[in-house]
Amino acid sequence: MKSGTRSAARQGLARGFTLLELMIALAVVAILASIAYSAYTESVRKGWRAEARAALIREMQQQERFYTQRAKYKTDKAFAATAGVNAPSSKYDIAVAACEGRNDPAQCIRLTAILRSGLSDSAAGSIWIESSGLKGCSGSDASRCWQ
Repeated sequence: MKSGTRSAARQGLARGFTLLELMIALAVVAILASIAYSAYTESVRKGWRAEARAALIREMQQQERFYTQRAKYKTDKAFAATAGVNAPSSKYDIAVAACEGRNDPAQCIRLTAILRSGLSDSAAGSIWIESSGLKGCSGSDASRCWQ
């Protein structure tokens, strides 16, 4: 009787997984991976936005120093043309223009961090700051720009 129990137990262990069980496990893994990937890409974009905000604030500080010394803003180009530590790894380029609704960029400027080609961030888009203190972005979710 004992030997019959052993052979039944061995047959149960050697059975393995059915195709249906493997497909269900694969579906669960795929769902978890899609959730994890979307969360990962959003955190990467958050890092890009933080880099752009820091670069805009640094550039605006340089512009304010320039304005203090010469009573006008530097309008021909930005002090730092890119956001980030070095130009090749930067995700944004910085542009200088007159404030919206004003014609004289020497008295009020808008600094804009523009995403480089090949990159996208529909939530924030281009992030900007004006010398008047206004801040914003061109994306679909303005609450994510300066948070």
